[in-house]
Parts: sequence; C-alpha cells; structure tokens
Amino acid sequence: MKSIQRFIFAALFIAAVASPSKGNAQISLDSYYNIDWQFNVPLGNNFSNVASGWGMNFEGGYYITRDIAVGAFINFHTNNEYFSRRTIELSNTLSVNTDQQHQMFTLPFGVLARYRFIEADFQPYAGLKLGACYSEFNDYYYIFMSDQDRWGFYMSPEVGFNWYPWANSIGFHMALYYSYATNKCDVMTYSQSGLNNFGVRLGVAF
Repeated sequence: MKSIQRFIFAALFIAAVASPSKGNAQISLDSYYNIDWQFNVPLGNNFSNVASGWGMNFEGGYYITRDIAVGAFINFHTNNEYFSRRTIELSNTLSVNTDQQHQMFTLPFGVLARYRFIEADFQPYAGLKLGACYSEFNDYYYIFMSDQDRWGFYMSPEVGFNWYPWANSIGFHMALYYSYATNKCDVMTYSQSGLNNFGVRLGVAF
C-alpha cells in the first residue's frame, strides 16, 4: 500500500510543479502516452485467484484522425496466492504434505486502438488491446518449485479518460479494463485454461 501511495504522490507532485503556459492542455494533440500503476482481479483462476496491485502498464498512440488513435502497449502483473498445508496426491502411490505459494506472472504486449469521444482537456475514450501474452506459473513448496511458461493470445477492452488540467503539461489517466488470454497451465494438481481478469489503471498522461 505504501508503494502505491508513493507512486500517486509522485505523479501529483510532478504535475503540480510543471510550469503552466498558454496553449493546448495536451502536450501533443497528435499523440498520447500513458504510464500507469495497475490493480488486477483474477476471475475464476484456479492457480492464483487473489487480487494484486503488483503491476504496471505502458502505452502510446498516434491519432490517425481527430478521434481515432492506433498504437502499441506492454504491461506486466504478478498475482500471488498462499495455500495452507495440505496433503496433495500426485499419483496413486505418491503424495506430499506441504503448504504452497503460487505466483502467476503475465506479460501481454501488442497493438491497440482508441476512440476519444471529446478532444478537450477531459478526454473520455473506449479502447481495445490485442496481442500476445507470455505467462509464468510458479508453485513453491518446501525448497522446491514446479513451474511452467506459456504463450497465448491476448484481448482487452477498456474505458477510461485522459485529463489535462494544465496547459502544455502532463495530465492524469484512469481506465477500467477486462482482459482475456488463452494461456493454459498444468502445474502439480492445478490446471488452468484461459486467464480472465478485470482491473483499474491509474497513472499519468503525456
């Protein structure tokens, strides 16, 4: 929580000390860039189903028309879940009694499209991200680890806004998103087919 508070304070401080001047609120009307802290909530994930704020998002786009932008993105996230001690049957003749720490890391990247409804200081938009998703599924128990790396297809619609309260300066970004990736895993006795998530992004806009 402290790291999140520091990030928000730093963003507000940078924006506050930016020198305002006459002109457009947005630094460039032809393009945009967002850097965000990301909070992610898995939906029905058997491997790791605990919400987490361990993520960031980076994206940028160029407006090919007044309201339609195309660009690229990359983000990452880690979700952790602790499982208390239990007996796990690995086969008919083999079992282990242990607690476990599951760690799921995802790294999607690709292209995006965005439609902004208003070209003004406050710019609400709807967008869609498409691309590839690299994922790691790690199961820690005792001094051992079982893991798998997987690739999948990624899709993520979102709604949000960029807000530029000062002239020719940085602004703020907020978005609500849903994401789906086709990544699968089969680690120990845990199986996962597809990754569903929703979450929020808070950050700065250029």
